[in-house]
Amino acid sequence: MKTERQTSYTRPFLGFLVAITLLRGWFAAIVELSPDEAYYWTWSTSLAWGYYDHGPLVAWLIRLGTALFGDSELGVRFGSLLCSCLTSWMVFVLARNLTSNERHSFWIAVLMSISPLLSVGAVVHTPDAALVAAWSLAAWFGLLVFRTDKMTAWIGMGACVGLAILSKMTGLLFFAGMGLFLITCKAGRTRLRSPGLAVALATATCVALPSLVWNAVHQGGAFAFQFKHATAGLSLSFSGLIEFLGGQAGVVSPLLWLGLVVCLLTGWRRAIRFGRPEAYMFWCLSAPLLLGFALLALFHKVEANWPATVYITALPLAAWAWTGGLFYSRRMKTLVAISGSIGLIFTLVIHIQTLAPFLPIQAEKDPTARLRGWKDLAQLADQEARALDVVLASEGYGPVSQLRFYTGRPVHYERSATRRSQYDLWDIKEPSGGVLFLLPRTSGALPDICARAKERWLLTKDAKSANSNRTSDYLWWVCTDIEPAYEDNDG
Repeated sequence: MKTERQTSYTRPFLGFLVAITLLRGWFAAIVELSPDEAYYWTWSTSLAWGYYDHGPLVAWLIRLGTALFGDSELGVRFGSLLCSCLTSWMVFVLARNLTSNERHSFWIAVLMSISPLLSVGAVVHTPDAALVAAWSLAAWFGLLVFRTDKMTAWIGMGACVGLAILSKMTGLLFFAGMGLFLITCKAGRTRLRSPGLAVALATATCVALPSLVWNAVHQGGAFAFQFKHATAGLSLSFSGLIEFLGGQAGVVSPLLWLGLVVCLLTGWRRAIRFGRPEAYMFWCLSAPLLLGFALLALFHKVEANWPATVYITALPLAAWAWTGGLFYSRRMKTLVAISGSIGLIFTLVIHIQTLAPFLPIQAEKDPTARLRGWKDLAQLADQEARALDVVLASEGYGPVSQLRFYTGRPVHYERSATRRSQYDLWDIKEPSGGVLFLLPRTSGALPDICARAKERWLLTKDAKSANSNRTSDYLWWVCTDIEPAYEDNDG
């Protein structure tokens, strides 16, 4: 009879992954897209090596999903479901390599999988899905690099970092964490003399090179956008830090978050650097990044998903630290049960709120509201545009992308005064004749295309009769006999 330590948890975890992925797939298929997801879907209809906001991998994955399941919610989110599966599996593998205990690895991977961060990230397809999957693979190859120094491990790590960069520019931070490990750890410094490091850097560059070139010829592209996004409007605010820390505790699960913070605060010690360098490697790939985001939160709002990569290595490190590596608790089963229950409750609340809102939260403060109302809005707008024999139009990437996805017809884009997007880089032909322009009520001015119309009038829309909670969010301008934006001097 096998002892508890010898019992394999691989098959149970694979069964758990299959079950939770099927549930996520059902949820992904019935919930409307967010504006960002619809925006990335438009990227997938015009594949390129780069885009204004992020790397191209999210568009490639969406193209794969829609090739299999059509232009549906499930098609858009299929790539995210695959990436979340891979991420959960790699957390299990990383924890197993660090702790040599499958039971502990099983439970830490389950805790992560049912946390709001990964549960929501598995359904709502953003560039972070591929980023964390590629990051987890790079961490595994990093372990192989330390243990074997084989060239194949260096190449694998470099290739995965390249994929992470193709997902999101923060993928570059992996090399920063590994660099810290190689420089500050005696065992790591022995790898600095290996030619594998140069090979890994060259491999990552080769994988990401077409995208890097695209960004270079498009005024910095995603690099410039992300830098501006992270540094715009900096001002010291301690409330921002408190909001960030509280938000991270919520999306991970408060008790698990506390355990992570404790081991991240103590994982830099000399005894770990010299006695357990693999654990120190995971610390280098998580703690400095979390500290950086916390410092940024003092000056700028940090979105809940930005530190997602931190937890890929922090969770296996916590599994090692809290089961004898640094600490030992006789009530570990109870703590795991409490932490998992809290995380599961938070996750269920988010999913139920998305399907059937029950919390008394104003729409503008409810993140799940972004996943409702678009289909009804698009259906009504399409009916009105066809009846008037005009082209649909709107302002900003979000409404335009949603209308395009849910109507299946071209929608004219007008630039938002507050946010540039990939649409501004595309050659957009102005429609002739007239447009039905859905102008967000938050917008201050009449769009240029309507300002040049000889005739324009407002349609009155009742949100209740239209069965859409978004109808009243827009002014419905009908603009006809639109004059050209400029004179044709050649004619």
